[in-house]
Amino acid sequence: MKKVLLTLSIALIALASCSKNETTVPTVGEVNETYIDASSKTTWHYYNLASNKFIGAGENTKAGNEEWFARTDWDLAINTYHIRTNSGVSSSTNAKGGTYTLAPTVTFASVLELPAEAKFKQDREIEVAGMGGKPTIYLKSEDTVIYFKINEETGNIIMPPIYLATPVYIFRTANGKEHYKVQFTQYQNENKKSGHVKFNSASIE
Repeated sequence: MKKVLLTLSIALIALASCSKNETTVPTVGEVNETYIDASSKTTWHYYNLASNKFIGAGENTKAGNEEWFARTDWDLAINTYHIRTNSGVSSSTNAKGGTYTLAPTVTFASVLELPAEAKFKQDREIEVAGMGGKPTIYLKSEDTVIYFKINEETGNIIMPPIYLATPVYIFRTANGKEHYKVQFTQYQNENKKSGHVKFNSASIE
């Protein structure tokens, strides 16, 4: 399995872009493992699935979002546990990205082609409850890097958080022509710090 180490330190972006692994366009079925330090709550980190390459980071501000929403060279963005696709409210170019969520019983290895019934969800405005109860509006996908265990009586996240694995997703690229299966395999690092994300991706037919 090809491994790509991606860091979000601005000082290391130039080095990351020079990695020979990042410039290799994956063939169908080739699995790539990617790491992104997405622990900053104010920063989105943008990634291109076809080129297996970290594109850059942008602040979660009106100006920062507008800059990235006008670009078509990214397919997936991560901010802590939040996800963006190049689609819907996260695009000003009518990009065709999106996600399709597979059943929890479906394994990453078993997904070889796009299911005939796949319908892709585009990004939209989503209200996210804050730790203090005050909601925040995010422009993002409804899918996430990790699931949180919910208190069934209150509907709130159990604190301290209990993390649950997410299913396999299929991402459609910004041009609407290619599809990648994606499975998030890590949300915390060895020091239990959240936002240190790993995921596997592979092109499907």
